[in-house]
Amino acid sequence: MSGKSKVFLAVLLTFSFTCILFILVFNGLGISAWGGRFRRLEAVGRMLESRYIGDFDVREAEDAAINAMLSTIDDPYSEFYDEESTQSIETTINGSYKGIGVEVGAAESGEIVVITAYSGGPAQRAGMKSGDVITAIDGTEYNASTMDAAVAYMRGSDSDTDKEMAITVNRDGQTMEFKIKREEVDLYSIEQKQLEGGLLYLRYTGFSAESAEKFRNIIDGLDGSVTGIVLDLRENPGGDLDAAVELCDLFLDDGLIMYTEDKEGRRDEEYAAEGACDLPLAVLVDGGTASASEIVAGCMQARGRGVIVGEKTYGKGVSQVVCAVGPSGDDGIVKFTSYKNYRPDGIWLNEGVTPDIEAASVPALDEYGNIVFDENEDVPLEKAVEALKAAGALK
Repeated sequence: MSGKSKVFLAVLLTFSFTCILFILVFNGLGISAWGGRFRRLEAVGRMLESRYIGDFDVREAEDAAINAMLSTIDDPYSEFYDEESTQSIETTINGSYKGIGVEVGAAESGEIVVITAYSGGPAQRAGMKSGDVITAIDGTEYNASTMDAAVAYMRGSDSDTDKEMAITVNRDGQTMEFKIKREEVDLYSIEQKQLEGGLLYLRYTGFSAESAEKFRNIIDGLDGSVTGIVLDLRENPGGDLDAAVELCDLFLDDGLIMYTEDKEGRRDEEYAAEGACDLPLAVLVDGGTASASEIVAGCMQARGRGVIVGEKTYGKGVSQVVCAVGPSGDDGIVKFTSYKNYRPDGIWLNEGVTPDIEAASVPALDEYGNIVFDENEDVPLEKAVEALKAAGALK
């Protein structure tokens, strides 16, 4: 989505999975540890409990207070997950969840914009795609200020899996409506095929905890007939940061891969060990390439390890931590931004990755509803093959 307004990622998933550093810890901080800074909240709670004549649900009040607090910190990636929402975190970390398969953002224009419709997901099969502006769901209008409510409604619950909803979008000035049911969505898959001249094409739709291992298995299984690799990260919204780092490590023998920086300026650096693949590499990117996938593209470009082809990437150069609210494990969790992500050359990934060779993609849907790029009309892929040929990669 080149030329788009700056949008903020928010995931229509049971759990947000865009380059999250998964840290479940209990901070153990009570009100007194904050020097009484939240004494007013405690005072009001005690007043209501002791003197309010109606019903007062403490749990509901705490949930509302946490959500209100997060809304004040100007962090589009922050979110509170109650006990029910956290139950499927492990499933999502493994790359699947129950939902409609869409990642959305709140645009500066005040609209809810589709960042990615996951390949093969119910929304993508129905025809939704990156750039669509969601205006209404089941007749109720939504915008950026009510995006959390829209996300919650579309996410639904396990009991809503078979419920069909009508999602109204605006696409280039045209109003469209899609009928979509929630279902189990496989977020991150790997497509593999042989190209001319001994090139291997690998398309990642996202990074799960197993992505790097799957790629290593592919590399270990090469028989010598492959002379170069095209790694397609277009429409890849990211995922597991560690998997992205491990993937970079497979292409590098040593040196810095990337680093994060916290609010105090402390750096956490990731370095490569002995790589498993020294084949010539081309990486395809576009405006739907975000987060962890930008780490891969940015690292390969900064280290001169591969040629980057396509359109400028999204520009999500931050990571989030996920912390348990209480020690019991059933008080919910809070996610918020804690780190900035940098390429090995010191460039903040919020600036996006500008390709070495610019070429626009025209994605389409196959008969199964998956996003595809016709190799006979795929200009970025053609440019990538040309670049690898110039590097002597083709037989």
